[in-house]
Amino acid sequence: MPGHGGHEGHGGGGDDSRPMCAMNMSLNWSTENVCVLFDFWRVNSTTSLVFTCAAVFMLGYFYECLRAKLRSWETRTASSGGTGALADATSTLIPRDTTSGTSIRWKRAIYYGLMVAYSYSLMLIFMTYNGYLIISVIGGAIAGHYSYSIDEPGAVRGANCH
Repeated sequence: MPGHGGHEGHGGGGDDSRPMCAMNMSLNWSTENVCVLFDFWRVNSTTSLVFTCAAVFMLGYFYECLRAKLRSWETRTASSGGTGALADATSTLIPRDTTSGTSIRWKRAIYYGLMVAYSYSLMLIFMTYNGYLIISVIGGAIAGHYSYSIDEPGAVRGANCH
């Protein structure tokens, strides 16, 4: 107990050979003990930092890809005539009294929930406050938006946590 101030066993899992994840609350450029989303996804070297930044870049990139694909799916669904008011740009209502309408509403709701989870995951990576990871998220989002954006007014908007 000497020198620990009564904090023994707070490292999680009882494995004293593995240091705790860094919990920085300000911008940092650390390359040691940076945990990304999970305890097992840990940056402890320059090599792991490079691979982690590449993976985070791809997560940001594919988030934009999925957003574009969902937007396209909703547009196709609306133009097929099976969703009624969805085709109207000012309304996203789908009739609830049809089997087709209910099925589409459930799909939209599930896709929405998955995108919320995905965006919160990116937010949690951003909230490591690690400059390398922040740049990777933003770079992936920029590249993904460039690759998958549509050329119409309103297509440029900030990413939401949800």
